[in-house]
Amino acid sequence: MIPVVKISAVAICMCHASAALSADYKVKRSIELSSSPSATWNTIGDFCDIDDWHPNVSGCTLKVVDGTLVRVLTTGAGNKIEQKRVYQDGLLYSYTTVDHYLPIEYYRATLSITPMEKTLIEWTANFSSDDPAMEQIVVKEVEDGMSAIEEIFMSE
Repeated sequence: MIPVVKISAVAICMCHASAALSADYKVKRSIELSSSPSATWNTIGDFCDIDDWHPNVSGCTLKVVDGTLVRVLTTGAGNKIEQKRVYQDGLLYSYTTVDHYLPIEYYRATLSITPMEKTLIEWTANFSSDDPAMEQIVVKEVEDGMSAIEEIFMSE
């Protein structure tokens, strides 16, 4: 019985040590557009329409897992990402990534529109990773998406 206790104690310490190496990141970007909130939401608000406007997403399919909507994104490079919608209310939805090809954990993001003098679009992503380079990768994904949204509405 004693050897089992020692092995368990070592495993707990190793898990704690590896978790301490992970860093938490937050990426938040926003833009203001002259388009109406409803026109903007009609373009970007459907959970699987991301492949229509995000330049790095070439495909999106939907499935239901345990009563929850999950989108399966295909990147331009052919990688797959599964994201589960965890909340939607009006002009906002939040999602978590449940399967990803990058070393990212606990990814949770929100895309929202706030009606103001102009239409404010915000995209916030929170995640953890052992690899500091992941912050710039997520920044690029969010910024590429926001630039594409801005381009759509500036050309109208």
